[in-house]
Amino acid sequence: MLLNILFVIAGIALVSGGAHYLVEGASALAKRLGVSDLIIGMTVVSFGTSAPELVVSVVAAMNGAGEVAIGNVIGSNTANIGLILGLTAIIQPMRIRHNTIWKDIPFSFVSIIVVMLMAGDHHLDRSIASQGVISRSDGLVLLCFFAVYLYYTYNIAQQEKPVESPAQRRPLWLAIFWVLGGLAALAYGGRLTVDGAVGIARTLGVSEAIIGLTLVAVGTSLPELATTVAAALRGRADMAMGNVVGSNIFNTLFILGVSATVNPLPIGRITLVDFIVCILATVLMFASGLVLKKQVMYRPKGGLLLGLYVLYIVWLVLEALGKV
Repeated sequence: MLLNILFVIAGIALVSGGAHYLVEGASALAKRLGVSDLIIGMTVVSFGTSAPELVVSVVAAMNGAGEVAIGNVIGSNTANIGLILGLTAIIQPMRIRHNTIWKDIPFSFVSIIVVMLMAGDHHLDRSIASQGVISRSDGLVLLCFFAVYLYYTYNIAQQEKPVESPAQRRPLWLAIFWVLGGLAALAYGGRLTVDGAVGIARTLGVSEAIIGLTLVAVGTSLPELATTVAAALRGRADMAMGNVVGSNIFNTLFILGVSATVNPLPIGRITLVDFIVCILATVLMFASGLVLKKQVMYRPKGGLLLGLYVLYIVWLVLEALGKV
């Protein structure tokens, strides 16, 4: 048990560190190519902060641990909104941009609805005898949606001009070394995290879904937590909100899409409640920009999001103990 816990801690540390250096190296390379800050933020940074979820989910899919892969994505999305965005709003109220309210958040909402329908198609069509699974064809559909999202972000990025940033002018050899080292750390850390998570689930006698929704999800969301809080404290509310929404879209469409394409993902013990909580959190995030004065997410709304997440975690614990 202790060894498995150490595996998870070491794995998450490796994927988090690997993601950081991958972003630093890739950003430096992008700067040398004259790419704008917005493009870097929407692609390199979003990929980097979601890289832990990507690696862990793909490794889990390859190992046949579909519950860990799906639980990691759904749990991370819920943690991004409830834990990270809620905590950040409590620390520093954030303004929500018009495009984020009417385009990005609805896109995130639709993406999680699509995944929920894919996961529950055996309930909608009784002719499907198998248990719920996100198939390879489902994964390819999600990747098509992700391509649409990339086209949308590309059009936005075209309006931005590249800005010189001395902090990003790294030596070419160092940037390449960071990219390669980051990728290596991600790969090895992902293997340790999945092996440790599955081991903990078996030792405790709980489903892999519970471990994926809680321990693995929160652990792989640490890069988003650090990035979002730091951005909010520096007065970069747009970056903070964009990081959360962008990461959720990236998680749902790209990570699940790639994972399911690699190997079909059985739903297992992932329930309708898990999807509903994630959807409810997304709706509350959308409502924040509509009903609050000047489209600012103040501390009470952050407290509401954080409270929802705490209640969800309590429910998962009670479910694991057989109390619900």
